[in-house]
Amino acid sequence: MSARKRTRQRPSVRPPVPPPVPVATAAEPSTRRVALILCAALLAIYVANFRVLGSADSIPTRLIPFSVLREGNVDLNEFTWQRARNGRLPYYLHQPGPHIYSVSTIATGLVVTPLYILPAWWLSAHGIGYDDVRARILIVAMERFSAALLTALSATLLFVVLRRLTSWRWALALTLIYALGTSTWSISSQALWAHALSELCLVILCAILLAPAPSTAAFVGAGLTAGVMIANRPQMVVFAALALLFVWTYHRRQMIAFAALPAVIGVIFIAYNRVVFQHTAGGYGGFDSFGAPILVGLAGLLISPNRGLLIYTPIMLFALWGAVRVWRVGAPPWVRWLTIGVALHVLIYAKFQEWWAGYTYGPRYFTDVLPALTIFLVYGLVPLCRAPAIRAAAAALIVYGIVVQAIGVYANDDRWEREPVPLEAKPERVWDWGDLQIVRAVHNGWHGADLAALMFDAFRDPVPAQIVRLSETDLASAITTHGLPTDVRRGGTATGVAEVTNRSTVAWPAFNGEGVINARFLTFLLVRWLAHGQALDGMGDVIAMPQNVSPGETVEIPLSLAVPPTSGDFELELRVTQAVGAASGLVSQDALRVPVRVK
Repeated sequence: MSARKRTRQRPSVRPPVPPPVPVATAAEPSTRRVALILCAALLAIYVANFRVLGSADSIPTRLIPFSVLREGNVDLNEFTWQRARNGRLPYYLHQPGPHIYSVSTIATGLVVTPLYILPAWWLSAHGIGYDDVRARILIVAMERFSAALLTALSATLLFVVLRRLTSWRWALALTLIYALGTSTWSISSQALWAHALSELCLVILCAILLAPAPSTAAFVGAGLTAGVMIANRPQMVVFAALALLFVWTYHRRQMIAFAALPAVIGVIFIAYNRVVFQHTAGGYGGFDSFGAPILVGLAGLLISPNRGLLIYTPIMLFALWGAVRVWRVGAPPWVRWLTIGVALHVLIYAKFQEWWAGYTYGPRYFTDVLPALTIFLVYGLVPLCRAPAIRAAAAALIVYGIVVQAIGVYANDDRWEREPVPLEAKPERVWDWGDLQIVRAVHNGWHGADLAALMFDAFRDPVPAQIVRLSETDLASAITTHGLPTDVRRGGTATGVAEVTNRSTVAWPAFNGEGVINARFLTFLLVRWLAHGQALDGMGDVIAMPQNVSPGETVEIPLSLAVPPTSGDFELELRVTQAVGAASGLVSQDALRVPVRVK
């Protein structure tokens, strides 16, 4: 009996559709020309909102370039207002001895220092001290410009990288998603956190390791980039290590060229940390903070309503799919290695106890890896967009993401983190669907030009405001009101306008560059409800001056005051005050009292 050979037919599997292969045509615009236009346009967009964000994390970084250029060091001793408050330094500073240093890494500050040469010279040439409001505005303006430039450069170079993987139209579209539809806009471009430089370094690494035949000089540049990336944000060691293994695997002859500079930078980095912090990891400390349940952190990073990546940037759902598909299609090896880096990055932060990233807007800890996620869109979004329904859905998600980022840039402040309970005291608020940070930011209204009037006013005032403690005579004032009702209903709202005139010989400061974090020495209008000459607890307001007020100048301040819940005869008292401590101030002797009957 002969054995019959049986064959099993395999079910036919349709291979995945690869992303479009870039093919140059005569009508296609020059990549260089598009990149230059893109860089200029994004830089203009990033600096278009004249405001200061609330986080204090970047304050030391904005000061380091001035210290390097004017003092020749990286300590912050000359910035006297940053010294101990109430017997202790702010959380972002460290003092191991006679000198004060930044708790955060100093790499970003050193990288942007060349941009500060002219501003530092201008301050020195005109004898302007750091307590002068003009210096404070210049410090903030340079931070904003430097962060915007780093971010615009990362987006521009990412366009060049994407052009190697897909058509120029898709490369441009994906770059705009990265630049305007993610935390790249609302976080990296707005202040000198370490994220802007981290993104730029990751893009540079990708540009070199995705090149067809990188030169020895390119590998030296890649090594320098990897070293700076670690010194700037130690958590990015994951990608630097992957780049090292990648070079060993695919370009072993270039290993020394790649590894030499990171070794030198590593020695300097460790030596600085040991001297300043007595710890190899520097201000980041050890691993004591990595004890969170990993599934809780992972879910929070992805889908929590107030920190989730897919809530603020839902188009990245396609990036997650793309990270899977790169292993099924002919993606370049480095793109596949990037998926490992992103996975490890997310898992590390999922274990971090403060995975919700403190006082911020949206998924800040995903910001560093957004260039990689955007590259994954080439494989997860581009092929699927051939279907009209998916194309329409993707367009809606992209527009939503851009709108969410614009809300963060033009409207958000840190009130959501502070009220009703500080976020650090109740971190579970990040899961509160009934109190969304995005919605709260919308209710804050437009704040896109807060700094514009202050900038103009500070440089035209004949008597520049000094951010120092004033005397009672320095707060001499004349106050009038109009539109304020004399009869109001209990529990209602009394609205009107106060006109405040500076009758002293010094200017009143209204700006110090730190917003609500530190209002020390700024001037305000203090409004209190009085009953029988005694102030009512919890009733009234403290309203910031809208601009620095020169001697003889009058400013208008809108009033919107909660009315006492009981009927009777009351008075509204208005005085100019200066904040001195966290809960203390200096009050002018000049007061206006307005009788108000509450019915």
